[in-house]
Amino acid sequence: MTLSGLIRLFLSGAVFLSIFSACSNDNDIPRPDISGVKIDFKLDRFEQDIFALDTTRLQEGMQQLLGKYPTMMPLFCNEIIHDQSNPNETPREALGSFLSTSQIRFLYDTVQQVYGNLDWLEKDLTQMFRYYKYYFPEKPTPQVVTMISEYATDAFTAGDSLCGIGLDLFLGEAYPGYDPDVFPYFLRRQFNKEYIPVRLAKAVAQNCSDGPSGQRLLDIMLSNGKELYLVDCLLPDVPDSLKMGYTRAQMEGCYANEAEVWARLLSEKLLYSTDFDKIRKLVTPSPNAPVVFQEAPGEIGNWVGLRIVKAYMKRYPQTTMQELFRMTDSQKFLEMAKYKPKRD
Repeated sequence: MTLSGLIRLFLSGAVFLSIFSACSNDNDIPRPDISGVKIDFKLDRFEQDIFALDTTRLQEGMQQLLGKYPTMMPLFCNEIIHDQSNPNETPREALGSFLSTSQIRFLYDTVQQVYGNLDWLEKDLTQMFRYYKYYFPEKPTPQVVTMISEYATDAFTAGDSLCGIGLDLFLGEAYPGYDPDVFPYFLRRQFNKEYIPVRLAKAVAQNCSDGPSGQRLLDIMLSNGKELYLVDCLLPDVPDSLKMGYTRAQMEGCYANEAEVWARLLSEKLLYSTDFDKIRKLVTPSPNAPVVFQEAPGEIGNWVGLRIVKAYMKRYPQTTMQELFRMTDSQKFLEMAKYKPKRD
């Protein structure tokens, strides 16, 4: 980043902090006892396994890996690395081209330098999926694999059976391979190792949701708020700022100005708006959400949705996670939550 860019970044943070003054926050969700929850979890290094293949016997090696990766192998070859301009490309051709490309080989070597040992991540994810098993005892513990996809994905799920982590999107915000025109700074800032469990937890939470029940801002922010609530439950020790992708100043500003943000959503008649162009920055990744305040961070509508969900769960603590995600009447949910943000 250039010096002028750093100055602009500092100034934007300073302005935000002056308007959104700091306050403390904590995770107010009761933490369940998972001491009796046992799972069989192992982090599989898919990228290491495919780069270890003998390219002179690629078809045979792919067949062998299919036993270990029954879902991931066809998904990777047919979808993630498949040349969309060549519909006749076979899985073997797709993988052969991927493994023989010098830029991808360099990317693989870089990932191995940074993430050669992932024991720490396996430990963190084991704990995360123990919480997942507690909240969703009927669901299987998915196979979780690491991979490189040439920046195609950071984390994803394929049904309940597979989760993937794209390690090449966690090489640090200063990694020169990230095109700033594709990945603006507010996104690159999250391309660090501490965000790996967060991005995976968000993918898992999204997989547990059927999505918004309508097109109003209220519908979208409550659906996203439920997903963030599950992320909170899966990662109780991770700071709120990481889970939202905010700086500490932005997160503190949200808590300090919660009442003002809610008042603005109401006064600007945004809560029931279906004009996605108008509400988009409130619920999708964006550097800011000027429709509320110029200094407000993007996705602040999702954070308010989370606050409403927390208010509801505080009133009805016996609600299971499955019951929470099945509630589709957004207006009734809001009324039952009796959400009333505190003024700092």
